[in-house]
Amino acid sequence: MGGSTIPDGERVAMNRRQRLWIVAISSAFLSVSAAGKAALSSPTNTHVVFRAAGPAGLTIEGTTPDLRATEDAGNLVIVVPLANLTTGISLRDQHMKEKYLEVARYPDTTLTVARSALRLPAGGERVEADAPGTLSLHGQTRPVLVHYQATRDGDAFAATGRFRVTMTEYGVSVPSYLGVTVKPDVDVSASFRIAGN
Repeated sequence: MGGSTIPDGERVAMNRRQRLWIVAISSAFLSVSAAGKAALSSPTNTHVVFRAAGPAGLTIEGTTPDLRATEDAGNLVIVVPLANLTTGISLRDQHMKEKYLEVARYPDTTLTVARSALRLPAGGERVEADAPGTLSLHGQTRPVLVHYQATRDGDAFAATGRFRVTMTEYGVSVPSYLGVTVKPDVDVSASFRIAGN
């Protein structure tokens, strides 16, 4: 076989272009990898809602601003302390925390989702998807499917998520207050803003 017919000057230019492409592609992969592996800061603008339905269109809504988000072994772990959960009626709150959720014994509920199961949006992008996770509540852990939305602004992510739980599956009795019994299914939603470091 004969030697290459490409002039030396063109070969140098081609090698330079190839190196630039390799650097550009490598940088892109490193940026994505860094975003996927970045440590998370403490969340802000946190809001958690538990919504239960009763007869005749009754809706009981419990809310709390307490939410912590951390990373552990490749998982996003969201912890919601239940002590400050309120429905707007103090006696109902007392019954809910003492009789049903037993907050003194089970102070937190924890959602764990593998970070690899989450799609992180690029700058200005909005992502909406489902991710499998596990919920620990009242001493029981069960799988849940979380529907979430996330947007990105610089290094910060704004996220909302929701899922449904059946209280009896977690050993929680169906609440009854003043003769009104709610349905066992509860819709849970949360929103927060978090920055990647």
